[in-house]
Amino acid sequence: MLFDIKPKEDPKDLFDREEELQKLKNGINYPVSLLLGLRRSGKSSLVKVLMKEEDAIWIYLDLRKYETKTFITYKDVIIELEKALNRFPQRIKKLLEGIKGINVAGLEIKLNWGKQKVEISEIFDKLSEISEKEDKKVIIVFDESQELRKLKGYNLLNPLAYAYDNLKIRFLFTGSEIGMVYRFLKIKDPNSPLFGRAMTEITIHPFTKEKAIEFLKKGFEEVKINLDEKLLEDVYNNIGGIPGWLTYYGFNYIQEKDHEEALNKTIELAVSLIKKEFRNFLKGREEAKERYYTIMGVCKKGCRWSESKRAIEAKEGVRIDDKKLTELLQNLIDASFLIKENEIYRPADILIEKAF
Repeated sequence: MLFDIKPKEDPKDLFDREEELQKLKNGINYPVSLLLGLRRSGKSSLVKVLMKEEDAIWIYLDLRKYETKTFITYKDVIIELEKALNRFPQRIKKLLEGIKGINVAGLEIKLNWGKQKVEISEIFDKLSEISEKEDKKVIIVFDESQELRKLKGYNLLNPLAYAYDNLKIRFLFTGSEIGMVYRFLKIKDPNSPLFGRAMTEITIHPFTKEKAIEFLKKGFEEVKINLDEKLLEDVYNNIGGIPGWLTYYGFNYIQEKDHEEALNKTIELAVSLIKKEFRNFLKGREEAKERYYTIMGVCKKGCRWSESKRAIEAKEGVRIDDKKLTELLQNLIDASFLIKENEIYRPADILIEKAF
């Protein structure tokens, strides 16, 4: 059902994402794939469908819980990995025995993150052996992988590069803060362990107006509701083409049976979530908080670099360093709050515009 607000798992419930799904299926034949797109664009649904369709040994790490943290530790990563490995059948869990820092007791795997900590590279080694023994791909999914840039005290890129070069395991990184995913992987940094490694990249874009209306029509057909096309156009004009928000509108309309009420509830929820995500973005950046808000305010309808500079200087009464301003704008782009088209900075989505 298209208006089910949970991530889709049945390929029949995916809408107009066949091309992206096929690219993902091709991508997992290679060491690393990136699945990128704005929040609520349908990345999780694509991954869930892929996991259901592809007969592989899947290890899924959900990193969204770390959005509110300014940093994460080796312990955090190990705990998430432990949860994922405990979803394995007992037969495969037993194959992990013998690794320093891993205890397979009864039905449960315990990973040590203390003094006798388990080494991630050794886990990767064993998973590669399991892949050969079981004659199945081992695929590790880091969902919302931009959170890994907050990892302190441990360089995860080293074991990733080792696995890329030597092992038969695959990695899938998803991310809604697209520039932050690149910052974590450092694939263009000559000093990075992953520098120069080829990666499959799949980007999910919002629906066009035509596709958004088609999506809404199909969703309402499933519940035998016929809405005037002018109302569907009004939905697109107010909330854009991101599937998650269109789904929320459909869900709300089914509950309310009123277009304005459903639209207002969707916008209210979206604005609330976007503001929360922006507050999370500001954690660790508190000194520049007011500058970020000023930039978002002046750029909500589109602005030039010079306009954001004038706005900050007018508010603060002092000059801002040009390099610093460019850095602030780039941070907003990397976090997918702004995009840059030619010389114009503007919100990445119409609902981000409404939030400011």
